[in-house]
Amino acid sequence: MNSSLAEERKSGGLLIGLDIGGTKLHGLLVDRAGRVFESETLPTGAEEGSDAITGRIYRLTERLLPRGSRVDAIGIGVPGPLDAHAGVILKTENLPFRNLPLAAMMRERFGMPVILENDGSAAAWGEYSFGPAKGADPLVYLTVSTGIGAGAVAGGKLYRGKNGNALEAGHIPLLAGKGPVCACGGRGCAEALASGKAIAEKAAEAAQAARERRGAPTRLSTLAVPQAADVFSLASGGDEVAERILSEALSFIGYCAATLAVLFDPQAIVVGGGLARSGPRVGEAVRSAIAATPTCAAGGCTVISPGLGDDAGALGAASLAAKTEHGSIR
Repeated sequence: MNSSLAEERKSGGLLIGLDIGGTKLHGLLVDRAGRVFESETLPTGAEEGSDAITGRIYRLTERLLPRGSRVDAIGIGVPGPLDAHAGVILKTENLPFRNLPLAAMMRERFGMPVILENDGSAAAWGEYSFGPAKGADPLVYLTVSTGIGAGAVAGGKLYRGKNGNALEAGHIPLLAGKGPVCACGGRGCAEALASGKAIAEKAAEAAQAARERRGAPTRLSTLAVPQAADVFSLASGGDEVAERILSEALSFIGYCAATLAVLFDPQAIVVGGGLARSGPRVGEAVRSAIAATPTCAAGGCTVISPGLGDDAGALGAASLAAKTEHGSIR
């Protein structure tokens, strides 16, 4: 047995952090210093419905529970909007959750304190507490994955807003009510223009047009269901259609990041999420957009690649659960 884990088991200082994403569920067993003892990942299976996903969340948590030791609390990062104070997921655009009292359900099942946090906020707190940007204040975290989200730390505290839904960056209206309809019901939202889901949808449209000879030829047409990762890969290989789709999405991601930088005047912006980790281009787009925005450029904001990878959200959620337990966050 790992000696440090044995010590934590004696002291009861263990926590579980979960990150609920549109594609995968990721969980960690950690201590209060952010040391990771166990890591588990399961597919979300969003197409299977709310009950199936909830069952997977239970199973993920059960796999992380250590034998012969107490876990003090569970923190869960989830896409918003949510009522963080009540622990209820109100509605998620990429998951079939509607008014789900997940915190209460988890408390009843596992018999310990459970907190619910916006996933972008949880990741921001994780990077602020344990990542390369540790202590940067203000700090903005922008995640680009299946969806788009963000979180911010200012004055050593998370900026949450009234209900925990601040920095829903995916729903910044970049086209002033024009453009594609977003799952939230608005038009021209960042998520409808530049998320992994949006890129995949545009790739599928371009592929079908190429097959029917009403659009430019592209190797996307050889793929049954092209994904955002395919667009990145083919663009790097010189596919002009993939490059056009990607360049447009990256420009919107840059606008989104620059908007957050103007609003928060941060010391650092951390750009994370699955798409950001697929290569340097997302980070480069953010740096270019900030450099081209005089207010941001003058402020000396640093764009940082995430150092925690997939663990940022789960680490942040676990840390916030510990702080909540001791009354220093909520």
